[in-house]
Amino acid sequence: MFSIALGVDFFALDSSTAPPHELRDLLGAALRERGATGLAGLRGRDDVLEAARLLLADLSSHRHSGPDRLTTIRDTGLHGRHAGLAGLGRSDLAVHTESAQLPIPPRLVILACLQPGRAGGESILVDGHAVLGELAAFRPAALETLSAPRSAYFGGADGLFAPILENLPSRRWRIRLRQDELARFSPQAQAQMPALRTAIARHTVSVRLAAGQAIILDNHRLLHGRAAFTGERLLLRALGPAHSGLGLEAGFTAPWSTAEGAENPVRTGTAPTTGAAPQP
Repeated sequence: MFSIALGVDFFALDSSTAPPHELRDLLGAALRERGATGLAGLRGRDDVLEAARLLLADLSSHRHSGPDRLTTIRDTGLHGRHAGLAGLGRSDLAVHTESAQLPIPPRLVILACLQPGRAGGESILVDGHAVLGELAAFRPAALETLSAPRSAYFGGADGLFAPILENLPSRRWRIRLRQDELARFSPQAQAQMPALRTAIARHTVSVRLAAGQAIILDNHRLLHGRAAFTGERLLLRALGPAHSGLGLEAGFTAPWSTAEGAENPVRTGTAPTTGAAPQP
């Protein structure tokens, strides 16, 4: 095991070092504590699939995924300027969560680097737990607004109204966000976006993956993005629900202590609903 910035622990994908169930236990502990962990020693597509089988209850398909449900992330030269497809270009990519338009987005994201590119291309990570804590402490009005059930609309005509910061029934939280053409915010939420982006910027870190490294992210807690890059950069992405052996509960804990009698600083209404997108 070794670590880099953000305290992301990288574990070797090697059954001779740790049997699969022991490795899953180590990865689950890191995900529960920090929302992110890593693997090293991935030699190609088969190893990424092995990692997906270790961590995911199932592999979710995506419109750009292959028959094995892995998505190749590279500059195609065709898609980068299209709505929702900036990840298939080489420009910077604003931090987001995957599949924000789904009622329950995939829990885990695996981003495996096969070729890092010549320069740039760092993965940008933001811990939603830290963002939530900053808003609760210093911008409670922003937190209340951004946790309203219809604070945002994600997707196209068949998209979803949902809070950006969702207060779950279990007193845990889930974050969902995108910042491209497929996200619209209520006027009240739009007014609070500067506060959200300031908190995001304060808790942003970057990780440059080497060939053979992968980061595993709790998609209900971690935002991720990408710096612009040059050269040929190639990643494989896997999405899906978490394997039960990881021990992940819904969402993430609030950064304040309910054990000390503190109440959640906001109370929200009903669950997210689908519907027509709000007018600009």
